[in-house]
Amino acid sequence: MTALAQDFANWENAVTLVARVTTEAEQFELPSGDTLMKFRVVVPRHKPVTKATVDTIDCVAFKPVVQRKSANLEIGDIVEITGELRRRFWKTGAGVASRMEVEVSKIANIRN
Repeated sequence: MTALAQDFANWENAVTLVARVTTEAEQFELPSGDTLMKFRVVVPRHKPVTKATVDTIDCVAFKPVVQRKSANLEIGDIVEITGELRRRFWKTGAGVASRMEVEVSKIANIRN
């Protein structure tokens, strides 16, 4: 294994959030026929350096078990989310747009 390959082996894309749910989960069907569940959460900034006091984070779920759990969330629930950051691209009238989101692998409602 090369030094670069060994270095890559130690890299990790992992996110853990404790956040408040701000939108109801919506299910979408992709052109492939697969479905995903989308919802949004906010996390407070503990030491804001701007006027923003929270970060709003888009979340998507592909796994059926995570989709079922997401469908039962209510606005205001406090959840613990584990997943990975993904950058999604799509075409618009003005060109290509993108957005960062968390692809959720586990979710637990810790307070409602």
